[in-house]
Amino acid sequence: MFPSPDDLATRDALKAFLRRAAPSLSVGLLAADAMAYGSAIAELEAAGTPLLHFDVMDGVFCPGFTAGPPLVAATKTNLLKDVHLMVADPLSIIPAVLKAGADIVHVHPEGLLHLHRALVMLDVDVAGHPGRRVLRAVALNPATPVDVVVPMLHAIDMVTLLAVDPGWSGGVPDAALGRKIERLRQLATEAGVDPLIAIDGGITEATIGVAASFRPDMIVSGSAVFKAGASIADNLNGLRRATSR
Repeated sequence: MFPSPDDLATRDALKAFLRRAAPSLSVGLLAADAMAYGSAIAELEAAGTPLLHFDVMDGVFCPGFTAGPPLVAATKTNLLKDVHLMVADPLSIIPAVLKAGADIVHVHPEGLLHLHRALVMLDVDVAGHPGRRVLRAVALNPATPVDVVVPMLHAIDMVTLLAVDPGWSGGVPDAALGRKIERLRQLATEAGVDPLIAIDGGITEATIGVAASFRPDMIVSGSAVFKAGASIADNLNGLRRATSR
């Protein structure tokens, strides 16, 4: 379900939309054919999926190196731009990501000396959309306890739990991830806040039901959407059906 203009008017409106549509699927563009991004995005738009996920890797924070802010900026779409910064120095790249029109930006606290500064930098309007603020997301690696976000929970709009180490493969949503989410909800209740929750990594038709059982607001999937043998729309429908099983 694609959001209406009212759903996108403000940060609170966007958060409310994501809660109503939960779990929304954010589609990882990196898994698409790099020579056919335009047609892939057009198919995603036609299929009504609301979120396009950009994995930005610098080859330092994690293996792999991908296109960064220039790709985000060059992507002309009505889909919400969901940008995951898997980089060693997010403070240096945040300004370019914001200028590129990011709607959601995920930063990692692992190795980041100044998480507070990153969240302050993200507390701005989405480029070209006065009044709608960027959603500030903090992404946590599988081995990172959720307690690290406690000091900044009041300034975080979304917490993203990774089922796979950034740049690697092989992980899946499991009971350990579920326990982290339970702990996060406990900490948020104690702090009097209610951040959105996202799950990223290892999402296929076989695993999305497990992820959905943890009641996240957003689930990130790439390869399952662009797998060969079926259309993007059919793959999306398969994931949606598996979500409700």
